[in-house]
Amino acid sequence: MAISKARRFPGRPGSSAGRVLAGAAIGFLCIFGPADVSAAEGGPAALAFNDLTEMSLESLMNVSVYSASKYEQKATEAPSSVSVVTAEEIRKFGYRTLADILKSLRSFYSTYDRNYNYIGVRGFAPPGDFNTRLLLLVDGHRINDGIYDTAVVGTEFILDVDLIDRVEVIRGPSSSLYGSNAFFGVINVITRRGKDLKGIEVSGEAASFGTFKGRTTYGNRFGSGLEVLLSGTVFRSEGQNLFFPEFNDPATNNGIAEKRDGDKFQSFFSTFAYRDFTFQAAYISREKTIPTGSYGTVFNDPRNRTVDDRYYADLKYDGNFDEKTSIAAKVFYDWYGYRGDYVFSDNAINPVPPFLFVNKDDTRNAWWGAEAKLTRRMLETHRLTVGVEYRDYFRQDQGNFDENPSASRLDDKRSTRIWAIYLQDEFEIAKGLILNAGIRHDQYSTFGGTTNPRVALIYNPRPKTTLKLLYGKAFRAPNVFEMFYTDGEVTQKANPALGPEKIETVEGVIEQSIGDHLRLLAAGYSYKITDLITQKTDPVGVETELNGRWGNGLEGRASYTYQETTDGLGQSLINSPRHLAKLNLIAPLLTEKVFAGGETQYVSKRTSLLGDTARAYSVVNLTLFGRNLVKGLDGSAGVYNLFGYRYGDPTGNKVPEDILPQDGRSFRTKITYRF
Repeated sequence: MAISKARRFPGRPGSSAGRVLAGAAIGFLCIFGPADVSAAEGGPAALAFNDLTEMSLESLMNVSVYSASKYEQKATEAPSSVSVVTAEEIRKFGYRTLADILKSLRSFYSTYDRNYNYIGVRGFAPPGDFNTRLLLLVDGHRINDGIYDTAVVGTEFILDVDLIDRVEVIRGPSSSLYGSNAFFGVINVITRRGKDLKGIEVSGEAASFGTFKGRTTYGNRFGSGLEVLLSGTVFRSEGQNLFFPEFNDPATNNGIAEKRDGDKFQSFFSTFAYRDFTFQAAYISREKTIPTGSYGTVFNDPRNRTVDDRYYADLKYDGNFDEKTSIAAKVFYDWYGYRGDYVFSDNAINPVPPFLFVNKDDTRNAWWGAEAKLTRRMLETHRLTVGVEYRDYFRQDQGNFDENPSASRLDDKRSTRIWAIYLQDEFEIAKGLILNAGIRHDQYSTFGGTTNPRVALIYNPRPKTTLKLLYGKAFRAPNVFEMFYTDGEVTQKANPALGPEKIETVEGVIEQSIGDHLRLLAAGYSYKITDLITQKTDPVGVETELNGRWGNGLEGRASYTYQETTDGLGQSLINSPRHLAKLNLIAPLLTEKVFAGGETQYVSKRTSLLGDTARAYSVVNLTLFGRNLVKGLDGSAGVYNLFGYRYGDPTGNKVPEDILPQDGRSFRTKITYRF
């Protein structure tokens, strides 16, 4: 099927900048509305580390984070630029998916192809990429699978966002601790604890496009010390009727995909903790109907769909050997399955005669692994960490075949083994001056070994000032999909000679408190990426962020990112906006009861795969959240894309739409009750 350019999406009257200002105005109207400015009393249940909603701005900036060094440390002492999103923010801003959470942060943006969500960071999000250059963790457990290496962030993410305690985002290369995929950063999703619930919690929500979701969670900590959390979620969405001008022909339903945007999943999550041991198991099965006619499939056929199944079990020990030494170890088992059903005809535009066949992708992936880590304080000025890791991907099966008539195109079975050793030292050179240096070696059964260092110099010349100079290298191993997948060379052919991608970065960060309520962050970075599977890239950019928090519950952050990402020929990359601007505000409307959360996200124009332009856009979201409206009852109502702005995302070559339209205005209501 010929691929045609998608039309541009003209916005409604008014400039993008005007919409940014309109979003800001809404936020400030919320701020100066009927907020009770008296001191807060009481508050939500404590979070896993601290109750972040009760902390001053200065304390919040020094909140403990784990993911930057694999042990707790102040965010200002972490060897990277860190962002933390709390459960309270997730509720007050009405975030529905992990993608919603991430794209609210500086330097992050998202793309949606009506099947999966993809995250761009610091100007890098090539269409068709599977989020392989971000490492995604849940409580330290690797979520990236062993076939595509995907960091899933949409409805296919294994954890219900209601179960998130906080999200730690570690920017920059972190292969010195985590190995492959920690290329642009690490996202560690920390889950809620059973002791935070102390009983049963149920929630239900309804949203636009025939969307419903229900969750039941039980959590408690018993006198014996056993702590339990059990949760199950079901989700259904009919989706929208969508118009695609590429198929505007009577033979293809005049370009209208009717009820072909459906999405559904069921998931389960559990944690059992006793003393220093924790057992965690999670499962999700998600099915998405594809409305876009991807890969040249028959348009508007209800059989075009993908199904993802993912589960894992993880047993870990984390305890102290003595007052200076801690030991952590874990063993885990993972499974990932994928099935894609694609309906083809000898003429997908006008299927006459009606000879149709179904092509199926079938992926089965299973692996187990273990990790051990020792951290010890030495000579009062050193904190040394040494660790080893092993993963055995004993099943990496990829299949592709036609059904009726039956014909096999691919039946590939692989296995991969990885072992690694890493070392890190945090050295307090003098008071307020820290050197953090680490190195890791990974050995792959496929391409051999790679060694990656990271060095950070962190200086606090004054109590309210932090300076960071960061240098690091990272890699991304080629996955078996890139190396061995082929469907008869129709859309892709195998390339077993691929080697790892490499990145080298330099970054400078300044964090400065201004008075008692504001904190300013500025960062500049330069990346050099080589051996990229698609092309050589050199991103550079600067980021600024202003955070504010006041005792009456008013808080907010504003950020701006300028990024310039070019290939080896000096050409700007596809789907790489030069400007990102974010404004997030939370205002109390009724003390400790009702809050308004408003956000504006601006993304500048982006180039598409076919050279067209996805115009700049600004989206405004608004949520009203009520806590403990009556005993045990929380409620929220949100409107997304408040002004109904029409915009599109650049897509990869797997779909015929060069620029794919995104959702207009939508609504959601939600009720949560605690027994």
